[in-house]
Amino acid sequence: MKRRNEVSVGILITTAVVVLLLGTLWLLRGGLSSGYPLHTRFAWGQNLKQGQPVLLAGVSVGYVGDVTLRRDGYLDVLLRIEDKYPIPKGSTATVKSIGIFGDVAISLTPSIPVPPTNYSPNDTVPPGPAAADFDQILSRVDSIGTSVQLLAKAIQVEVVEAGTLKDINKIVASTAQASAELRGVLIEQNKNLSLTMASFRETAGRFASAVDSAKISASIDSLRAVAANGNRLLSHLDSTNTKFQSLLAQAQNP
Repeated sequence: MKRRNEVSVGILITTAVVVLLLGTLWLLRGGLSSGYPLHTRFAWGQNLKQGQPVLLAGVSVGYVGDVTLRRDGYLDVLLRIEDKYPIPKGSTATVKSIGIFGDVAISLTPSIPVPPTNYSPNDTVPPGPAAADFDQILSRVDSIGTSVQLLAKAIQVEVVEAGTLKDINKIVASTAQASAELRGVLIEQNKNLSLTMASFRETAGRFASAVDSAKISASIDSLRAVAANGNRLLSHLDSTNTKFQSLLAQAQNP
């Protein structure tokens, strides 16, 4: 009797654990949440499963209600959207990777500007351009890594092993030396040019002071004044001489 009770208790506990796990999964997949259905379609190989999240501009708005495998190479996907999240009309659906272990979500992307109308229940959301999956990204990374290795090997052979790097260093050193010598020549030429310009300015200053136009004008005016005074003096002498001769004539003839 005791043995039978232990078996019954074990069966009851196992059943309770199974029911709890199934109920938890059902709740996580939105079993009690209200919402309205939308439909979309993708090609095979998207790794879609029931219960995966549906995102609208990065915000979780629902979950994948069902995935139907069609024989024509497509998947009919039922989306369960929470009632409080209207989906703008014109939005597109894409499958988006959300982890490195193959987890995906359906991303709904509205058009910009966002239209005022929304999808109605049971409308079909068109698929958008497929995003690159993790395998494609790894393939591109491997391709880039191979190209970098080939480039590094070519540089090793053509530059390091062939001695090209040493020649480049010599050319750089020669260029630096030539640049230094040219800089010295330019400095010397600038110094000579500065001295020449200083001498030229000094000579020009002396010449300008020697032939100052203002002084020449003043000298000419002085000469003109002296000439004018000489003319007036001669005129006065002529007048005096005339008067003197008149007095002599009167004295000779009383």
